[in-house]
Amino acid sequence: MAVVDGDTITTTAGTVRLIGIDTPERGQCGHGGASAAIGRLLSRDDPVTLELPAGENDQDRHGRLLRYVTTPAGVDLGLMQLESGNAVARYDSTDGYPAHPREADYHAAQIAALGADGTVVPTSCRAGDTSPAPSSSTTGAWWERYTSCGKLKRNTNGDPTGPFHRDDPAEAEIYEWFAHRTGNNGDGDGDGLACEG
Repeated sequence: MAVVDGDTITTTAGTVRLIGIDTPERGQCGHGGASAAIGRLLSRDDPVTLELPAGENDQDRHGRLLRYVTTPAGVDLGLMQLESGNAVARYDSTDGYPAHPREADYHAAQIAALGADGTVVPTSCRAGDTSPAPSSSTTGAWWERYTSCGKLKRNTNGDPTGPFHRDDPAEAEIYEWFAHRTGNNGDGDGDGLACEG
């Protein structure tokens, strides 16, 4: 086993792309951290369990095997990357790819964001900073505590739950956060309202 990057490893079975996640590409902020996160869990000779769920493509367009990857200790590498803030849940039924059984859990675990340009913005790279982001409980806007409209709707803090209007100056920043920066497309129908329904 060798680490290629935060969502790709090489194994004796071939090069494996982790199902359902995306991490920063080479040269982008967070690439090294996402790659190192896997390296901290696995050594070169460690065996891993590869699982292809029913209905998932066997390979991606680059010929890499698409698999869930689990360490000998039972750690799901995809879920670990999401929970660590190194990855976004992506390439699943929410964006035109086959659904996979862990999709809902992956989206619920995501704390990184997807930038407006489609790049992954790990928690360690917020606001273009390469140092760890401060906790949103001490700094930042209230809405940055929520990584999806679903999590916002379940809040017990009394925070507004939407919808938020793109064209209302008082709500534009909130709209931008949920529609474009969480990676969960809070304005799925493109009508200028985020977190409706």
